[in-house]
Amino acid sequence: MVRILKWLAAGIVALAVFVLAVYALSRAMGPTRAESAALALVDAPPQLPDGRDGFAALYSVGHDVPPADQARVLAEDVRRFAASPPLSMEQGAYAPGWRSVLDDWPRLDPPPAGDPPWCPLREPGCIERVRAAPDAYAGLIERHAVLLERSAALAGYDYFRNPFAARLDMPIPAYQSLTHLPTRNAWRFARGELDAGLAGTCDGVALGRRMVESGDTLIASVIGAALVQGNATLLAEMLAELPRQHPLPAQCSEAVARPLALEQGVCRVMLGEGRFSIGGMRTQITGQIAAEASGHDVPAWGTRLLFDRERTAARMAPTFAWYCGDQARALVAADRPLVGPTTPPSLWSLRCASNPVGCILADIAQPAYADYGVRLQDAGARLRTTAALLWLRGHDGPIDEAALSRAPAPLRSPERPLRLDLATATLGTAVYEKPRPGTHGHDGTWSVPLPGSRLQSAGVSP
Repeated sequence: MVRILKWLAAGIVALAVFVLAVYALSRAMGPTRAESAALALVDAPPQLPDGRDGFAALYSVGHDVPPADQARVLAEDVRRFAASPPLSMEQGAYAPGWRSVLDDWPRLDPPPAGDPPWCPLREPGCIERVRAAPDAYAGLIERHAVLLERSAALAGYDYFRNPFAARLDMPIPAYQSLTHLPTRNAWRFARGELDAGLAGTCDGVALGRRMVESGDTLIASVIGAALVQGNATLLAEMLAELPRQHPLPAQCSEAVARPLALEQGVCRVMLGEGRFSIGGMRTQITGQIAAEASGHDVPAWGTRLLFDRERTAARMAPTFAWYCGDQARALVAADRPLVGPTTPPSLWSLRCASNPVGCILADIAQPAYADYGVRLQDAGARLRTTAALLWLRGHDGPIDEAALSRAPAPLRSPERPLRLDLATATLGTAVYEKPRPGTHGHDGTWSVPLPGSRLQSAGVSP
């Protein structure tokens, strides 16, 4: 019996030594070289695009802040936010621990007064919608006139860099004001202000493409992609009601003159999203883990045994850095679906033995980004289709397959050829975003009417 107990004790000691050795070895290993390189890329200061930064104007667009005061208001809010404690996970996103300077200025969005809805960016038919209720939309546009003018002025900027500290409670500007502009442009077009409607719509296409190319958060780039879709759809519907000889504002050809700079845009936005996500992990999530452990009487050293903040950051970083690598660049160049690695490193790897909580957290977040790359690629496909539409419109002779075959090479993709349907008088392309069921969903394609195909309703007001 004594011998058995000795052997049992020896086994327990050996197991403990083995576990400690595995833990120590895991701890000593640290991140892989690829993880360290990816984290360095994410943590590096972002490279700013050329041109004018319009974030101060965008940040204050919903308030009556004079242009001369917008930069000062933004700078003060950036200072206040950086000095405030990170919002805990229990407080939620709508309980900020700091007060914005914007609260001192009147809001520009009036309260609802039985207004009709703004045209959704992902649905066609905005012109018909405003024609069906001209007086209601006239009132809507008039009540929001100042806000719409401020929003339209944002088209004059080249990029919008969010300067707030990267945290999960980082302030998000009022992007929704940009989504209202197509309704005003459709309203102007429907009441006979053809050139004003066209110019505003083409400005919207150009603004959307700049937001995709220069966005530093996913929400900014996805809004940009939605602006491309909504304004490109509206532009095609306008052109369908106009003779092909009707001159277009210069900004229309400029908006689609070159392919979308998707390679640099996807890399920039995913690194920005990495800073946001990893910054949130380093602040709020780390604080939440410490608070949970304290609430269960777990000492701080016990938490450190199971969770390493910087090694978790290193495990998260390759998800974002992948979009700047050779594989992603090759997929973009070939216009093949930009879907990143979907299988995270194994939780059973030796490196996770000393950071199990961090490995689980990093792996939970990874699949959330799988579909965003293709949504940005679809913005490029829609721009390419719109450019082809304008080229066909300016081409002498009928719009048919023979004309489409002569379109310049930059307007074509071997993976997603343009689809000309003369029976429905539409031009379309495949989209990589997952099909959405419903009346206003899509079946994996995006189609717009051909120029001049709806001439009978051009410029007609109810």
